[in-house]
Amino acid sequence: MTVPVAGKRISKQFNKYLEYRKEVERSGSSFTDEMGRVASQRQEISTTANSHHVSRGARRHAPPQLSRPKDITSLQAQRLAGYAPFIQDSARRHNVPVELICGVILQESGGNAKAASPAGAKGLMQLMPATAKRFGVKDIYDPRQNIEGGTAYLRFLMDRFKGKIDLVLAGYNAGEGNVEKYGNKVPPFAETRAYVPNVLGYTQSMINILLAARTGQEELPAHARRV
Repeated sequence: MTVPVAGKRISKQFNKYLEYRKEVERSGSSFTDEMGRVASQRQEISTTANSHHVSRGARRHAPPQLSRPKDITSLQAQRLAGYAPFIQDSARRHNVPVELICGVILQESGGNAKAASPAGAKGLMQLMPATAKRFGVKDIYDPRQNIEGGTAYLRFLMDRFKGKIDLVLAGYNAGEGNVEKYGNKVPPFAETRAYVPNVLGYTQSMINILLAARTGQEELPAHARRV
């Protein structure tokens, strides 16, 4: 039995988060520096919200919670740091939040640029060959091209489904045709029903991590566990 996805709530919170990013100017302009600092701390990052360690200013502008955070390991953080310039560049070009791109990368490949699935999906954002070709990716294992293709696909889905993030992620996992086939709802596939909250969990983790960096904390939140 598949578990329904609370699409309206998720999309509402995601849109609130986009507004929050605009309000506090979290454009991702220093994303590469922030990811480099996070990776250098050699910690396993457990990102459960902990307002005790957030500045007063940050509390006044606390971001909406999309999902329960998922742990990110130091290896995953280091991988993301290595690809941060590509992520930031594609995020700006297609107006897709860096946190969402990272969430997809972490769920799809854990940051492994050489990842390949039995179904034929490849690279950091696990593009199918047809999808890669559709978005101009010539070398599917090239990190820059893979991230650019995956981000372009996210932008396409965000436009197609009018920013409904549950449908965007369902479309990324199962194809936009299946979302439309089931009446513009998350298809009743167990994998897809699990995929949506998992990506949002990683996205929430990235939000929390970058919030800590952008509010001037010298260390990651206290709940980050040492490896």
